[in-house]
Amino acid sequence: MISKNFHGSLRLSPNGRYFVDGRGQPFFWLGDTAWPLFGQYTRQEAEQWLESRARSGFTVVQSVLGWGGGTGFETKLPGSNYAGNPPWLDGPEHPNEAYFENVDYLLSTAEKLGLVLALLPTWGYYVVEAGIFNTQNGFSYGRWLGERYKDRPNLVWVNGGDRVPTGREDVFRALAAGLRQGDEGTHLITYHPCGWRHSSQFFHNDEWLDFNMIETWTEWIRVYEAVRSDYGLVPIKPVVLGEGAYETGPEYPLGPITPLVIRRQAWWSFMGGGFFTYGHNQNWRMEAGFLSCLDSPGARQMGLFHQIACSRPWWKMVPDQGFFADGVSSERTLNTAVRSVDSDCAMLYLSSQCHVQLYLERILTRQVKVTWINPQTGEQRDGGTYITGNQNGKAFPDGFIRTPFTVPGYWEDAVIILDGME
Repeated sequence: MISKNFHGSLRLSPNGRYFVDGRGQPFFWLGDTAWPLFGQYTRQEAEQWLESRARSGFTVVQSVLGWGGGTGFETKLPGSNYAGNPPWLDGPEHPNEAYFENVDYLLSTAEKLGLVLALLPTWGYYVVEAGIFNTQNGFSYGRWLGERYKDRPNLVWVNGGDRVPTGREDVFRALAAGLRQGDEGTHLITYHPCGWRHSSQFFHNDEWLDFNMIETWTEWIRVYEAVRSDYGLVPIKPVVLGEGAYETGPEYPLGPITPLVIRRQAWWSFMGGGFFTYGHNQNWRMEAGFLSCLDSPGARQMGLFHQIACSRPWWKMVPDQGFFADGVSSERTLNTAVRSVDSDCAMLYLSSQCHVQLYLERILTRQVKVTWINPQTGEQRDGGTYITGNQNGKAFPDGFIRTPFTVPGYWEDAVIILDGME
């Protein structure tokens, strides 16, 4: 269902772990990536793309205002949009009003659909390699953007743009300072790094960095440990896997990137205490018939991921690998778990056909109801009710009960939900 209302700019939760909307309600970040949305999509293609993402359960779209074709394919200057308008006239200190009128329109379209746009002011190439940006024009461009979009509720800023900032940190910091001065702190800011890196490696203690973003790219088997490492940092900030392996992408040594790999990345991000942004190869390559990817298996299953993850109070969940007595596995077949801070509910993701043994006493109620869910199809099965060993009138639970579970036949992976019962 498409939401017709958007409730204010995103802020950080009181505990710093997640996002809340303008009403203070938890906001579940499930992103999709359309880097060329403003630079190459026609208005009709952009509208179709945004409407499809809203229907599919996505809540955030990541895109670039100064786009030049993607890493390894960049043009000397950012490309013009579908109407032939470049984003800048004689450099970023002179934004092109005609280009940004289309940005205005698509922001309004996304707002009506209930979508947040996570916008990169520029692809990092134009800061790092091309050297178009310096501290002066970076600050002025950021301030101009901040002022122009100060009152837009469905927006967060993403500094960077698939680049290591080493040697150019001052420029990225100036751009962030301009954004912050221009919008007076209305919008959150993060940094998009490149290939198996974290924003936290460069800017974690910078005041402007409101949340961390990670790119794992080819190293998709490292998603869980990457997210967990940033989850444990101080000061506490939300963590977003902003770019993993794209569905059907041809360039990954650990390919092919199947819908199962997409699900693993999403669930590992969630189980590590973070959020996930999906991507399809055609969303940025835009080969013939690229809009057919809107209904790809991986994209459809992200809607199921959203439904399952949000079927319980996800904002109360914390990572907890202590559920596994046996069978936690590693890398491609890593099994993971989250538990509510009240220890009355848990979710576990089993990433392959496997057998595990679980310590159900980590749910502090007397009994626990088990529900199996197939994250590929949404099929649910009753897994039965078990005694946890808790609330037995003794000082300690009844032993360490190792309860066996096996992923149902023919399922590629599985989610187990544990609901406490008195």
